[in-house]
Amino acid sequence: MVNRKAATLANSTARRQVRYLPTVTAMPASLDVCVVCHTHWDREWYHPLGRFRQRLVPLIDGLISPPGEGHPAPVPFLLDGQAITLLDYLSVRPEREAALRDRLQSGGLEAGPWFVLADNLIPSGEAILRNLEAGRRILRRFNVQPPRVLYCPDTFGHPAALPSIAAGYGFPVAIVWRGYGGPSHPATDAFRWVAADGAAVVTHHLPPDGYEVGSVLPTDPHQAALRWSRLQALFRSRNRTGVVLLPNGADHHALQPDIDAALHAMNAAAASEGTIQRTTLAHFADRFAHAAAGTAIPDVHGELRDSYGYTWTLGGTLATRAHQKRRNARLERRLVRDVEPWIALAWLLDASLRARVAEPDGRITMAQLPALLHAAWQELLETHPHDTLCGCSTDGVARAMDARQDSVYTQASGLRAAAFDLLLKRDPVAARTRTLTDDVVVIRNRAAVPRGGIVELRLTETLGDVNVGPGGADAPYPDVSAHCRPSVPGLRIQRLGQRAQQLRRESPQHYPDNDLVRVHRAIAWAPTVPAYGLRVMGHVGTADPPLDPAPHVELVQAPDAIVLRNGNMRVIIRDGCVSVQQAGREIDDVFALETITDLGDSYTPSLRGVGERLRCITTRVLHRGPLRAVVRLRWQSHARDITVDTMIGLDADAEYLRVDVRGRNRKRDHRVQLQWRTGLSSATTIADAAFGPVQRQPAVAPPTSREAVVPSMPLHRWAAHVGTGQSTVLLSDGLAEAHSAPGMLAVTLLRAVGQLSKHDLPERPGHAGWPASTPGAQSRGAWNARFGFMLVASHDEHDLRHAISTAADRLLLPLVGSTVRDLDLSHTPQVVRGVTLVGDAFELSAITLAERHDGVVLRAVNLTSHAADGCWQLPHEGPWLVWRCRLDETPLSDPVQVGAQIPFTAAPREIVTLVVTASR
Repeated sequence: MVNRKAATLANSTARRQVRYLPTVTAMPASLDVCVVCHTHWDREWYHPLGRFRQRLVPLIDGLISPPGEGHPAPVPFLLDGQAITLLDYLSVRPEREAALRDRLQSGGLEAGPWFVLADNLIPSGEAILRNLEAGRRILRRFNVQPPRVLYCPDTFGHPAALPSIAAGYGFPVAIVWRGYGGPSHPATDAFRWVAADGAAVVTHHLPPDGYEVGSVLPTDPHQAALRWSRLQALFRSRNRTGVVLLPNGADHHALQPDIDAALHAMNAAAASEGTIQRTTLAHFADRFAHAAAGTAIPDVHGELRDSYGYTWTLGGTLATRAHQKRRNARLERRLVRDVEPWIALAWLLDASLRARVAEPDGRITMAQLPALLHAAWQELLETHPHDTLCGCSTDGVARAMDARQDSVYTQASGLRAAAFDLLLKRDPVAARTRTLTDDVVVIRNRAAVPRGGIVELRLTETLGDVNVGPGGADAPYPDVSAHCRPSVPGLRIQRLGQRAQQLRRESPQHYPDNDLVRVHRAIAWAPTVPAYGLRVMGHVGTADPPLDPAPHVELVQAPDAIVLRNGNMRVIIRDGCVSVQQAGREIDDVFALETITDLGDSYTPSLRGVGERLRCITTRVLHRGPLRAVVRLRWQSHARDITVDTMIGLDADAEYLRVDVRGRNRKRDHRVQLQWRTGLSSATTIADAAFGPVQRQPAVAPPTSREAVVPSMPLHRWAAHVGTGQSTVLLSDGLAEAHSAPGMLAVTLLRAVGQLSKHDLPERPGHAGWPASTPGAQSRGAWNARFGFMLVASHDEHDLRHAISTAADRLLLPLVGSTVRDLDLSHTPQVVRGVTLVGDAFELSAITLAERHDGVVLRAVNLTSHAADGCWQLPHEGPWLVWRCRLDETPLSDPVQVGAQIPFTAAPREIVTLVVTASR
């Protein structure tokens, strides 16, 4: 039975239940069957990109070549709802761009709205928007618009916020397949899907055979009659609008050459029961939306993750190649929270920067940053198709994903550095010749609220210059044994570790200056840093603000136990068991590591036997405080083929227990889970998701289902068990699979499998993909993750949500600082003030450059179940012009001139997007 507190929060997050209408209209006498010729283009899967591109080029050549060259008359054709296929084609056939543009502009070829057909459940909400924005940019190159359809034909489920995204981009229709059709859904191919903020999209659900239900239509009259008989029975069992989509195509299929003859035969077979016409996806969407408007169709709320008994759901992909999913979450967070806001801040702070198209000495300007940011996003988005990000692809595809992720990481670092040069007025050309100093640190706050307290530092100690090239052959090498203990005026430092490395200063007018340095990891107690702002510590002649007395963490080591405590939490470690006391509660033996045999494939787990709990073999104190105390527990399997270190850490001011996990796997065919006791056996499960939390309930497969339910759920930043007046929260750095059971929240750390697809699994008989060996998916080697754990006492939805959001930002986006050795302090501001979001009901979604305007987008989400007032505070008075807009920046109001403060009101769970431009 769900308690009142849990029910309140559940109703405000995601109303998972389906609302049925009391009556359903009768089936129309005649069906309007819209045939859309298409290809479903998995860009990489059982082959890598290059191999599939060899098939894409002749496919598109055949579509855009004029009749008379061995090609039939043009037939409308859909390139699978993604625009990246156009770029892939032109990378090989650039001379055909004019012909491709003509075909797109005539409407005979459709692409978009997506850049790639991405997984919907693993990426963040902002990443989903960047996907649509990138697709729109590609189509603008050809001066065309995408079909007004959120086309999702093969993703492994869909987020609850997708109707809000559809409305925010002006799409009245969505098309889905997997994730809907299970016993919790009404049996219909048309429903009104409603998001938590009330936005709705009319949704068409594909048949059990999905996007290939109309592939290879027969031309023989007898075969056409048989095919129509099967199709008609299927349509009439579920259709309520009289309008039906019949996709003609399949995976990597070119246009059916005899499609006109096939449609003639099918129409003859249908006779008076329906009309079968070839059309475009855009035309189908218009007819479907019009028909649905005059028909009673059910409302559906929440995520779509249950198609058991209808078609394969394939929920096991959430854990395959888990390290890549974890890194994707970190890269998304890096771009959205630690790159885009700094670029936007540079735009807001200095009007002169907006007018600089180029610098003669080769420095990056504001004019180049948007395109460079788009390039980084597009490369990350190339890893988001479900076969790639979900890990159900060959090892070659996975290696290419690793390379793209490496590239995005370095691009993000360069973009952030370029933005900081603008914000700190650092000229990289002049800085190249400046005398180095190791006592200036820049602290950045990656949150939209002012923060002080614990800051994680990367302090650089310069050991000497390292010459590169023939001229440096006889130069002495720096003395590695030389050592000092760097300090920063105004900061109280606790050192954590150090290592020597090479560090380069780069300039567009010089070769790099290469130095041998010693990098010291440390933490300190820092003064308040403005929201999305910078503080420069070490200014000569400038008094740093006085520090409040820093709190501290205690570590007490007794013969039988180690105790860590601060003002919020007490942690006891005894014989490998960790107990937590907080908010008047205590949970003993709070977590365990378990491995269990998994003989499944990349799509579906097949767990065998009883799980083995890893045993703790050593306990070691790493840091005793006063700002951070850390104890390392080392765990091992009985066969010693799995080793895991858990660094149990407590900061002086933290409201959560921090657990850094580093593992090494040498075992095949198994799963490793980190299982957390929550102390709540009858609680509601709430989890972070795209644009706000959702309630999660386990799916139940009908008796006829040949696919077993995978009892897992997507995990973004956190999941919680919510009870009466008390909650247990698990924070995560971005693993993609969690499991909720009474009294337990578990996270899959790694899943080791060796086959892309198996045909003989008891959980899913039959191949889900083309068989291929995937030894790389055994995930042998090192991996790491980060978690937080906290107990919250709260009877108020608002207080609980705010506590979780604040803790997630502090764990995943702490204050960070690093040495900048060549700043000209006479021109560098001591404090750079950024953008503040005021209002505890709101969570920051994005601060970024606008796509369609010369300005900045400010986006926040009201995570509460009531209307709320908020305010953005800009770094100066402007004046500014601001207007409310859709997610795609289409204005919803007239511009208003404002100063530094921009008040706004949001409906329950509303995503509020504002565009700010300079007032001329």
